[in-house]
Amino acid sequence: MKPTYLFKRVFAFGIDFIILALTVKILFPYISYKNSSGESFIKTEIGLLIYYLFFILQDVFMNKTIGKHIFKLQMTFDHPMKIKGYKKYFRIIIRRIFDLLELVCPFLYLITIALTKKNQKLGDLIAKIVVTQKPNN
Repeated sequence: MKPTYLFKRVFAFGIDFIILALTVKILFPYISYKNSSGESFIKTEIGLLIYYLFFILQDVFMNKTIGKHIFKLQMTFDHPMKIKGYKKYFRIIIRRIFDLLELVCPFLYLITIALTKKNQKLGDLIAKIVVTQKPNN
């Protein structure tokens, strides 16, 4: 694995996370609650829902996130001819379920990408998805 690939993956996620943070900042007045002290907050369930919708919708409709697009990365499936209909969406959702674990323990994200043959994170391994660099045309 080339170090530039790992940097592209990390920075692509960083860009996606910044865009997500800006989205939440814009939505904050509409989705926040005030506690008895007058402090505003977002319920965990709503925050997780926004997080997963943000990433899953990009993966479903664009087959990549904005960060991956910027760094010319693409998401492909192992044996794509066998993936039809709901199976594609199911795999994308399975892939994203493991994001929370990787956010809590980022070394898990980096270690699995660095040590797996196809440079896959944990969710990629389980969902049988590979993120590759787009070939230069």
